Amino acid sequence: VKIRDWTIDGLPNDSFSIDNGIMMSKARRWPLLVDPQGQANKWVRNMEASRQLLVLKPGVDGYLRQLASALPLGRPVLLEGMGESMDASLVPVLLKQTFKQAGSLCVKLGDQVVDWNPEF
Repeated sequence: VKIRDWTIDGLPNDSFSIDNGIMMSKARRWPLLVDPQGQANKWVRNMEASRQLLVLKPGVDGYLRQLASALPLGRPVLLEGMGESMDASLVPVLLKQTFKQAGSLCVKLGDQVVDWNPEF
C-alpha cells in the first residue's frame, strides 16, 4: 500500500527507486538526495504537500528564520541546492542534537535556541 502511494505521488515504479524509497523511509537520519532529473524532488513535494512542505534554499535571505519557524510546528522541510558545503548552523538540526530546556525539547539553530517538535 505504501509503495502504491509513493508511485501515485511520483516515485518511478522501478526496483531501484522503490529500494531507495524504502531506505529513505526507514533511515534514522534525513537523506541526502542527489537528484539530477528532479524525480525525487517531485516525489517528496507531492508526498509532503498535505503537511505544508516548506521548500528552502540555503543561502537565500531568511532561510534560517523560516527553518526556525518550521521546527516547533513539525512541518516538513526540503532543502534544495545544498552544494558541496553546508552552513554550520544546520549541523545540530541534521544530527538531531536536541536537549531539554525549561521542560521543552529544543535544538540550537545558529545563535538561537528553537523548540523541537518530534514530528519534524
